Amino acid sequence: MFALLSSKIPLAGSASADPSATPTTEPSLPGVPDAGDIGEWLGDVESRAGGLGAVVLIALLVWVIFHYVIKWFVHGIEKGTPISDPKTLAALKKAKIRLPQQDDMDARLEAERRRQRAHTLKRVLDSALAVVVVIMLVMAVLAVLGLPVGPMLASAGIVGVALGFGAQSLVKDILAGVFMLIEDQYGVGDVVDLGAAAGSVEEVGLRCTRLRALDGTVWYVPNGEITRVGNMTRLWSRVMIEVRFAYDTDVEAAKDAMIDAVKSAAVESDDVKNNLLGEPEVAGIESLEYNAIMLRLMCQVNPAMQWDVQREVRREMRRIFAERNIRLAVPGDAIIVDEKPAKRAPRINDVRRPHDEQPADDEGRPLPPASHDLDGDGESD
Repeated sequence: MFALLSSKIPLAGSASADPSATPTTEPSLPGVPDAGDIGEWLGDVESRAGGLGAVVLIALLVWVIFHYVIKWFVHGIEKGTPISDPKTLAALKKAKIRLPQQDDMDARLEAERRRQRAHTLKRVLDSALAVVVVIMLVMAVLAVLGLPVGPMLASAGIVGVALGFGAQSLVKDILAGVFMLIEDQYGVGDVVDLGAAAGSVEEVGLRCTRLRALDGTVWYVPNGEITRVGNMTRLWSRVMIEVRFAYDTDVEAAKDAMIDAVKSAAVESDDVKNNLLGEPEVAGIESLEYNAIMLRLMCQVNPAMQWDVQREVRREMRRIFAERNIRLAVPGDAIIVDEKPAKRAPRINDVRRPHDEQPADDEGRPLPPASHDLDGDGESD
């Protein structure tokens, strides 16, 4: 059996059956184009100009259609559902939900919030659409030119799987950014505290958020690293000023002075007047400290305007406190200093304890203390 098989299979190095046949060249690697293939693909580009134009036109049409779809979607978010809509009223009536009386100021703030969110979503969706359209256009152009797109896609899939294991943080950032936009945690223009950094939001992307801090530093915070979000400008903000007065201060007079400071600031500054959304209030004594009593002033204002309003109110407080002779707490007032001399001097209880002199040799070098163990049994003799 082995002899029969060996007779049918030519041995390595044996001569060919056809002496006129030329030796074949080494075949090229599958899937790797050589110079001849590239020249063949690019040789008749002019004949495929119509196909290339059609691909570009279709890509442009797809981009325009989806651009208007995104614009319509964002406009719907920005406009919202009006309460006066008949379908909305019918649904609320069927669900037996009573509508509270909405303030005009709250409605304006909610509309501004929707506008910021719509602007952020539009920028993110436009960027994603541009990336998808460019990738589809490149693949279509390669297919029209005759390049093998299938092996490229297969190689890209393998590379994508390999990169997926190394880009887990990138996927985490993108998913966190998507949920952040859906939940409307913050938007462009909000002042937020993200734990690692705090400042005004300048850009919200799918991978990271760009903040501008108070000192001008620009922070890029990956969305996947954000564990908590503190939004200080959501719909409205609050002025909160804490003042510490002396113990003998008339509390009612101090409260009236703090409220009058807000009213005076509104009269002096149109910005303060336009940004106030409610009446100021001072609840009462918030804390009793070792040297003061603390009162807290609170007032609702427009988003991100609490700092400007607080500066104007503090300036008016300083003037009104001086006019009405209302004293602030001074730490020295709570410290009693006794400058009288003591009736008797303090008694010092330090006692010098006797000690053996340190033995020394003839040259003055210290010697170990004398041992009283003469027989070496470890006990003093």
